[in-house]
Amino acid sequence: MVKSTERTIVFDELAGQYDNTGVEFFGPIAHKLLELLGPRPGEHVLDVGCGRGAVLFPAAAAVGPEGYVLGIDIAEAMVTATAADVAARALDHVEVQVLDGIAPELPAASFDLITASMSAAHFPDPFATAVNYARLLRPGGGIGMTGPVPPPALSEWDLGALRVDRIIAAADPAALAAAHPRVAALYGEYPFGRPGRICDALRAAGFTEVSEQRHDVVLTAPTAQALIDWTWSNGLRVYWELVPAARREEVAAELAAELTAHAGDGPVTAVYPVFHYLGRLPATGGAK
Repeated sequence: MVKSTERTIVFDELAGQYDNTGVEFFGPIAHKLLELLGPRPGEHVLDVGCGRGAVLFPAAAAVGPEGYVLGIDIAEAMVTATAADVAARALDHVEVQVLDGIAPELPAASFDLITASMSAAHFPDPFATAVNYARLLRPGGGIGMTGPVPPPALSEWDLGALRVDRIIAAADPAALAAAHPRVAALYGEYPFGRPGRICDALRAAGFTEVSEQRHDVVLTAPTAQALIDWTWSNGLRVYWELVPAARREEVAAELAAELTAHAGDGPVTAVYPVFHYLGRLPATGGAK
């Protein structure tokens, strides 16, 4: 069953501009994730939280027409837009569905690989999620998830010269608690989970060859404003929407001044550190 949440609504609103501002972010993450997983021709891949297809389309190219890729996302507008792209490219071996990524209702042992770039790493119960995914994989199947390197607190979350903590500090606490209870919970200790929890969950769910690999994604934009616009085109928009409208321009100006000073005569850059979490089921025996 798919339920609408405050985060679903945000991503529905973002569908038209998601990963489409000229700042490369999801693409480099997807490229590295697939490089680590190594999909092969003929394999079946499940892409959880497929968004606008950053992983979906290169995975489809890797497995070829003899393979199969299913992208799922809980945001209906994302699925509609990405399905249109699939149709335009005439990819008969690719499907996109509106489906809950936490516990997808799909046949057991039907995939060789599961990818979840900047999606499943945010789910509230990593062990339950890992168990659900292990059920969907064939023996020897692999999993690759990506998420932000977890800061101890949102107040310490910086992306290099892009001071995300300034946006977070300007949020209206009352509006936060009322409109986004799940986001409000992120304002505690280790908002994205404690270090090591996802690898621990994968091992507990029966995965072997578990590893965590850091990837510092360099964000490059022609101007400071272009990079700030990028923060409105992805999940960071949630935090902007919690900043009182009268304060947004002031906060954006502070961010722009810092980014411009840091850039000097060069391009405006920031660094978004992520972890790629990898695991593989035993070749025999499957999930626990």
